Amino acid sequence: MGASTMAIGVLALSGCGSSGASDATSSGSASASDGEQQKTITVFAAASLHKAGEDLAKKYEADHPGVKISWNFAGSSKLVQQMREGASADLFISADQANMDKALKTDAFHNSPEPKVIASNTLQLVTAPGNPGHVSSIQDAADRPVAVCAPEVPCGTLAKSATDAAGVHLNKASQEANVSAVSTKVSQGEVDAGFIYSTDALNLKNGGKDITAIDLQGISNNKYPAAMTTSGQDRSDVKDFYQWLASNDAQQILKKYGFEPGE
Repeated sequence: MGASTMAIGVLALSGCGSSGASDATSSGSASASDGEQQKTITVFAAASLHKAGEDLAKKYEADHPGVKISWNFAGSSKLVQQMREGASADLFISADQANMDKALKTDAFHNSPEPKVIASNTLQLVTAPGNPGHVSSIQDAADRPVAVCAPEVPCGTLAKSATDAAGVHLNKASQEANVSAVSTKVSQGEVDAGFIYSTDALNLKNGGKDITAIDLQGISNNKYPAAMTTSGQDRSDVKDFYQWLASNDAQQILKKYGFEPGE
């Protein structure tokens, strides 16, 4: 979780995963004018931003012909690793401040401005459809099969904070690379419950899954800081997209998917 800053935009989404959401995803293409070369903005973003990100790209591309938003959705920690190893990005959106801080120490972010928080999210314990394990509290998760993000991933860090606060040890937990992978296991009934974001729980409900979402104590909302890389700062189109993420249009799309303001 990061320091809270005024929600302003940038969607270099990153946060919580790689296997449940594909690592590289492109939005629908925008048609460039005759003779004008299409510009591509590469955004590394937390997996939990996957569905919202696709809609953000559609809206931005529709309003900005000739620009295409290309996403790389994965766990925030994996995205930092990719950039450290030389992967090229214009924007990075992490699901917590800790991984953003690590990113800022890589060669991709020389003299970058302070990141801006574009959204926030809440971790919940969510049951499999129909709640076959009769999970009604975090204490019930101790001896039931549950799914949780790996500890280096923001959703895993939050889950550990929640279990520590409750004095609960997860004896039958499977660790996943990202929140999308946890959500998939929950939706398919492979586990009795999983620790996922409220936005992922909303996606499951909207998809017709009869899940139960349980609020957790002892944790704060997750913040999503966004930052332009050094190469991204040199491009006016990247700066424009970054600023657009603070617009009412962008914030309404994020709200539609259950994200809260960055404040």
